[in-house]
Amino acid sequence: MSQEVCQSRFIFSQCVRHIRTWEDAHLPLSQSRIAFDLFMLIAQSSQIEQPMTLKELFNSLKYSERGVRYVLDQFVDGGWCEIVGSEKDKRFRLVVASQRLTDKLAEYEQVVLSNYRSSHLTLSVSAGSSV
Repeated sequence: MSQEVCQSRFIFSQCVRHIRTWEDAHLPLSQSRIAFDLFMLIAQSSQIEQPMTLKELFNSLKYSERGVRYVLDQFVDGGWCEIVGSEKDKRFRLVVASQRLTDKLAEYEQVVLSNYRSSHLTLSVSAGSSV
């Protein structure tokens, strides 16, 4: 039984690699981390129901405006978000998550949580077995 415990112990880097593999296959990523950070920022603003203005979005990311704008255009073209006029003041343009983005975020959350849950179950079993 001790061999089984050793073979099933949690390896953090392996867990992260499984999640990254899923991200590469399912999220709108590019060669840089701009797309991932943009995805998470738009997702967060959607979850708290406070769409960001374009200016807020550009100021929230540590990348060049040109780089962010390029990826944002890809997101819009891919149906991940929309840019709409604010109802309060039409001069402000808001970045709004699409249903596609919010659905993918929910799926992503389940993938991450299930990976860590199964890893922690492995740890619990291992810890319980060694006593």
